[in-house]
Amino acid sequence: MENNLDAPSPAEAREALAHIDAAQRAARDMPWPTWLYPVNALLVGAMTATFALGDDGFVFLLAAGAVLIAVNMLAGYRMGAPFAFPTSRVFLASVGAAIACLLAAFIVAEVSTRQWPIVVLAVAAASIYLAGGVVHRRSTGAPR
Repeated sequence: MENNLDAPSPAEAREALAHIDAAQRAARDMPWPTWLYPVNALLVGAMTATFALGDDGFVFLLAAGAVLIAVNMLAGYRMGAPFAFPTSRVFLASVGAAIACLLAAFIVAEVSTRQWPIVVLAVAAASIYLAGGVVHRRSTGAPR
């Protein structure tokens, strides 16, 4: 038994796929709530700073990571696109650089007992993320 009696022509199929791509891009290019950028920056900075706490910092790292995920999931559900990654390459690069700062803080904590490089990396991670957030917000055409 055939459910699809009318098969679309190749032109109709291409048009339908183009609409899907446009809808996905529209969802990915939506501006996030303004409050989400500084909250994420603070949480990324806090996650990086937990390496200055020594062995006790792992629990705080997990807690900050869980809060980061929860806040972003809740904001994403309210926006209607909980799993959409933005298309802004500058923003994605800034997220990558903030993660690199977090990993560098881990390495510094493993090879040194100095705390100040970790604090500098935490401030850098938050600042880089926040700068990327500004670029992302402007790339969506959202009002300032």
